[in-house]
Amino acid sequence: MSKKDSENVCFWLPNQTAGKMDVLTPHKMIVVFLIQEYLRLKKTIADGASREQPHQIELSASDRKRFCMLLLKLIQYPDLPYKDLYGLLLSPEYGVHPVHLEEFKKLMKLLKTVGIDVMFDLYNEIDRLIIDNTASFQIGIVGLYLRKVFVTMDRMSFHEMKDLYLATIAYYDKGMHAIRLDPCADATQDCESSKQAPNQYIPIEPSDHGQLSAKWSVKQSELFIAQQSELLKENEVKALPPKELQNRLNEIINDRPHCSQAYFLTYMNNLRVREYFGAVHALQRLFDRNPCAGAPQSAATATSESKEYQYPSLNLAILHAEFGQLKLARTCLRECITLAQENGDTTCLQLAHAWLSHLEGHNMVLPDKNTSGSLFHATSLRILAHLRQGSIAGEQPSKLFGLLMVNDLLNCQRSMMDLVAAGIAERTALWTVYGKHEQASLCAQLLLNVDLKSLGRTYNGNGICQVLCSLVVRLAHLGEFGFALVVLQHTKRRFPRYPQSRDWHLADHYVTVLRAIYRGRWVEATGECQRLYSYDRNLAQLLFAHIALAKQDFGVGETFIARLIQDEQLDPLTRIRAMILSANVYLHCGHPKAFHMLSCAQEFAQKYHLQYEEALVNLHMAYMLLVRLQAPIQASLSIKAALETILANGPIYDRARALFLFARIFVEMEKHSPTAKRLQQLGTMVPTFEEAVEMFEKLECYCKAKDVYVYLAQTYHELGSYENRNRYSYRYRLLEEQYPTERQYLNVFL
Repeated sequence: MSKKDSENVCFWLPNQTAGKMDVLTPHKMIVVFLIQEYLRLKKTIADGASREQPHQIELSASDRKRFCMLLLKLIQYPDLPYKDLYGLLLSPEYGVHPVHLEEFKKLMKLLKTVGIDVMFDLYNEIDRLIIDNTASFQIGIVGLYLRKVFVTMDRMSFHEMKDLYLATIAYYDKGMHAIRLDPCADATQDCESSKQAPNQYIPIEPSDHGQLSAKWSVKQSELFIAQQSELLKENEVKALPPKELQNRLNEIINDRPHCSQAYFLTYMNNLRVREYFGAVHALQRLFDRNPCAGAPQSAATATSESKEYQYPSLNLAILHAEFGQLKLARTCLRECITLAQENGDTTCLQLAHAWLSHLEGHNMVLPDKNTSGSLFHATSLRILAHLRQGSIAGEQPSKLFGLLMVNDLLNCQRSMMDLVAAGIAERTALWTVYGKHEQASLCAQLLLNVDLKSLGRTYNGNGICQVLCSLVVRLAHLGEFGFALVVLQHTKRRFPRYPQSRDWHLADHYVTVLRAIYRGRWVEATGECQRLYSYDRNLAQLLFAHIALAKQDFGVGETFIARLIQDEQLDPLTRIRAMILSANVYLHCGHPKAFHMLSCAQEFAQKYHLQYEEALVNLHMAYMLLVRLQAPIQASLSIKAALETILANGPIYDRARALFLFARIFVEMEKHSPTAKRLQQLGTMVPTFEEAVEMFEKLECYCKAKDVYVYLAQTYHELGSYENRNRYSYRYRLLEEQYPTERQYLNVFL
């Protein structure tokens, strides 16, 4: 046996990774013909310049740039029909030099006349190009492409070479026939495909070339999957639409059924549209992948295969946890931990242990100072999870913000855009929990105005969506419902699909319920609460109770409040608000337990460092002291403890209530004074009452504005100032005629 024969036998042994080898297609051969004619043109120009010919061809820098961009597109993207490829050659963005185009057309016309010899001539030509241009082909996409084609052709048999030649002729004839049917393709080729975004791919049409049909190469599929995976993680709106992306993935899986990354991207694509059955099926297909039959696996191959199963196991565990199947989730996590330990993947191991701690209800231990720098991503996620748990558990805010500052510093030093955005979003959430709404708004605007870019790509991930939703709620609390709607529509356009869509759906329903409650539209508010229930059960029940109390349906309201208070897993913020509503139920039923409930709510607020909720408790305490116990002096002490916090950070609804109550308390404090002094005090407080009315009317909460008018009219009547009484009575009547309100909503301090 000769040396050449032994090399061929060695190549065809089954232990070669045949799945890694690309198939030469007619499209790839046409690209080689383009490169060949371009290099010949460059050589002709160089020879003409050395001989100083008077009419030599000029190849400008723009011509070279256009051809390089054309090659990049043809090499990196999947195969095109010949008509579309020819359109690129004529397009203004990728068009080639006229002489280059003419020589290429001549070569394509000679394919039939020359015969299969053109394939062998091309093989020798590539060999010569590689040898003659060693320096220029050491690096670069074109050099690697030609070497790959040369190696593949070297391993092809004569029969395979013949099939490739016939397929190339058929590919060319089919394309020329399509061009003749569309005459404008030659003259005024617009080539819209060249104007598409870089991640837009032209669909691969069915081909009749048998084994040499248009296919994705190994590198093309890997590049496509990497690009789309990164876009889904950082800027989902720029990724391909779910249906189109799935079509491309089906093409890749059809060409490379053992490509695990394609199945994993299919899983991610199904999650975008909440197709959970398809997501689980994609992961199961990933696990069902088998190596080529009869191909023995080396230790390195086995390790690579097991590494590909780690993160799918982790994601499958997360899916089971979302479905409430905790036993299956723990099983998948244990498998993930075993694989990560075998492969020494500490990042995956940390993530798996974090999820296991979460499922088993354990608090995750913070990483120490000696944590490896390669684990900073998982470490940062663990810190953010600890911050969220710490705010619920009642840890000191100073400790949490100090830890968050260290985390932000580490993330900024490593330029991790997703972690930077998540850290600022977590800071916004913490300020909101602790009642510093203005500070939270500043943090949200900071994240929206900072230029988070990495390698020229702008980050548009989950942290951005969260701060946008917080701004929507903040604008609604300020009465700017028009601006809130604009920001909400912007958020919908930037994050059209799940899981980010859940955040703006929640914000949308919450703002709609809030506005309906202000307007007194109970049917609309109840319907939106039912939609909100599927996103946040506790918040929906709290709003249901609010609606019931506003309608003075205290039995239904007490039922909803009891469900919330009896829930041991309820977060402190919602529990305190439920206790405030419960105190209002006791108040209107004449039960003395109202003050006890408010005292318990105040203790909870102090225990969990919820300053704003403590101010709300003091506000309601002042109202009860004034209305039920007729103790304006004690009420003034309570309102003074709450007024600064509410006016600095609260929504305008709370600010209006606080101003109304504040002015009312100071008027009532002069109840036993002479009439002239009481009138003077009331006149001093009228601007405060008017300011409260303006805030209520800005929210379209006309029922509360009527409360102010009723109080002023009654007070002036008691003091004998009939002119002022008639003025506020008239304003009340005008407001009632324009915006009629159900009577049961009046005089409810909610």
